Amino acid sequence: MSLPHALLGVLSYQPPTGYDLKTAFNASLRMFWNASLPQIYRTLHKMEESGWVLSSVEHQESKPNKKVYEITSDGKEELRRWLRKPIEGEQEKNELMIKVFFGRQMERHELIDIIRELRERKMAFIARSEGEFKQSADHFAQRLDARDDVPFWLLTLDFGVRKARMIVEWCDSALKILEE
Repeated sequence: MSLPHALLGVLSYQPPTGYDLKTAFNASLRMFWNASLPQIYRTLHKMEESGWVLSSVEHQESKPNKKVYEITSDGKEELRRWLRKPIEGEQEKNELMIKVFFGRQMERHELIDIIRELRERKMAFIARSEGEFKQSADHFAQRLDARDDVPFWLLTLDFGVRKARMIVEWCDSALKILEE
């Protein structure tokens, strides 16, 4: 996935600050992509150099000034170009699978603990998805005047929930093998 294109997608709704972009990632895209605040700011700087975004400083009383980013027409065209482009290949980085692959290098109970913790996180995600994320989608749709986007957002949520269920199932199987 391309971080600049994910940022352009978020920017297409309203002009946010870098911090607002990080918050938007945490609220919506974190199932598929995680970006740190420094990564976001570095990428925004490069995007500004490319002409995809413009920044302006908003002066605030009794608070530090904030830098707000806005997508340009070139940025909108780049987003549309990227969205139409065929997927070239899925590159998934999965820290857990690296740890499992080299699992013999650690104590078995350490790997079991890692898998149990992942299982708990995925179960919690599934439980939250039942209502919290749908309400969140409705809230953001209203706030951003983006009601027509909700079905697309919910499709990604459905993918995330199905993937989480698959991971829980895999964890159960792996734990059974490792605990024997």
